[in-house]
Amino acid sequence: MMRKVVDLQLRKTAAVLAMAAASITVGCSSDPDPPPPPPDLSPALANMLISQKWAQGEPNHFTVTFHSDTLIACGEQNDLWKRVETPHEGVTIVAYNLTEAGRKALFAIDLKESGKFHEVILQGPYRTEINSITPISPDARQVEFHWEIDWNKASAGLKACLPRFELSGSQSALFKLDGPLWTLVSFLKPGEVAAPPPTTGAGDRVFP
Repeated sequence: MMRKVVDLQLRKTAAVLAMAAASITVGCSSDPDPPPPPPDLSPALANMLISQKWAQGEPNHFTVTFHSDTLIACGEQNDLWKRVETPHEGVTIVAYNLTEAGRKALFAIDLKESGKFHEVILQGPYRTEINSITPISPDARQVEFHWEIDWNKASAGLKACLPRFELSGSQSALFKLDGPLWTLVSFLKPGEVAAPPPTTGAGDRVFP
């Protein structure tokens, strides 16, 4: 009699354990898979985010400096700027101000009668080319890119007076992950450019 009771208890225990194992298996299989990691920052995405930032009026003013003995006259002839003479304490101060058409093509100017070190501040539109994307940390990237005036969209006056090869330069930008999305945090000045993280002997990057 005692043997039958023990066998019955063993069968009940085995059934309970089997049911528990089954419920654990079902629970594990029903757990959702972890979300895939966000894709790394690509040159195409970096280009798009830079263009979006500029389209919103954020830092898109680049200063170029060059020498030209004909720039002032050319800009006057093409209605980019006009000469303004202001008497001051017996001296006539000469300056050049952007015209209405000039303000559509440029942000600001500082022209020199000597023809040396003219400064022209551009405001786009630009074309960009990504030169490099450097990992700074698992969720941060430093992007180096080349910019140049979009010559196809530049005004006729600007094309007539400013040399195309002068209207270009290089810039750095910091990108970070915001949740699953990459965002452009800021454009960097030369002193703010971060050094790349150290590498191992095998060439793998070591992140902090």
